[in-house]
Amino acid sequence: MIEDGVISSLKNQAKNLSDQIINWRRLFHSMPELKMETPLTEQAIIKELEKLGVSEIRSGVGGHGVVAVIRGNACDETIAIRSDCDGLPIKEETSLPFRSTNGNMHACGHDAHVATALGAVKLIIDNKRYLNCNVKFIFQPYEEGDGGAKLMLADGVLENPKVDEIIAMHVNVDPCKDYVLGDVLISNKPTSAGIYAYEATFMGKQSHVCNSHTAINPVHCACTAVSEIAKISKLNSEVVNAVTIINGGVRNNVIPETCAISGSIRSFNDVLHKQTIDKVNSILEEVAKDFDCKLNVKTTIDLMPMKIDLGVYERFENVVNAMYPSRNAIQLKERDLIGEDFARFSHKVPAMHFFFHVKKRGESYPLHSPKFDIDDSVLYKASAILAGFTLLR
Repeated sequence: MIEDGVISSLKNQAKNLSDQIINWRRLFHSMPELKMETPLTEQAIIKELEKLGVSEIRSGVGGHGVVAVIRGNACDETIAIRSDCDGLPIKEETSLPFRSTNGNMHACGHDAHVATALGAVKLIIDNKRYLNCNVKFIFQPYEEGDGGAKLMLADGVLENPKVDEIIAMHVNVDPCKDYVLGDVLISNKPTSAGIYAYEATFMGKQSHVCNSHTAINPVHCACTAVSEIAKISKLNSEVVNAVTIINGGVRNNVIPETCAISGSIRSFNDVLHKQTIDKVNSILEEVAKDFDCKLNVKTTIDLMPMKIDLGVYERFENVVNAMYPSRNAIQLKERDLIGEDFARFSHKVPAMHFFFHVKKRGESYPLHSPKFDIDDSVLYKASAILAGFTLLR
């Protein structure tokens, strides 16, 4: 572990960098782009990395992803820091002077993720003499919807240099009174859930309602499936299993040809998650067979629960506590069944995912709200921690 004087210096450097980190956050907040269609974000990230003196930059990874590498001192180990950078199709309703005007919004804090990662780049470069590992920064589009991680992984983002472990951060605005601005929130359990979403279409035989005896009614089939799925949803409190859409029919005197349902399954428990998926699919098939309907099931999301590596977790916790002993890393009070495609990285290499509390003083709107905002005055601390995890080894 590096001596206390270096830790103190790193923290002071981070605090002095605060205005720049805030400016980065507000720059990216003003220009949100969606999914993998993030060319302006990509170019802005590259521009800022070049200003900071990063020479090893790869663009167009998986589409518009960006990878930046800082080489350490005679060491083959590589730590990756992943930052998602896409926005949401939400029209912003804040009065911020740097608010978005393009119809999209950074309503999930990804602008802050990019800014803190850039802050960490600056801190690592300025302290490179202490760097005994390679650091790979991954700026990933399309986290919203589970697309970016898959595309970047397929494009070899964890290779050249090969990543040995990876960490990622997400802002937190939970109103829990135990959290204060700048808290680092951790858990050695999965911090995001497995998510399976599906659309099941039952195909029957259309007729006028007068001749319903000659028809095969897919509405009856779909309703039966919904009822059977509802029964298993009560069996285990560790799994969320809900049908949320049913769509079929055009008139009250016509038996339709098709009726569709859509649903979602979520759990932190990988085994129960898979068992529930199998059970739901079995119900869909059995009910379709019972009603002589044909069945088409389309999987729209299939994301596994996050994996937290205990070794990486313990090192991360130790770094946070060494840097900020007056307010140690805090255990998450509750884990929401959110989805996070960083889970895909966590199933490839040892990983750690944490939350950073940025709740604005006073009223705070939740993630994905058109009025969402954060207190960015404390983002420098997140940059210090990201940098510290690579430097304090």
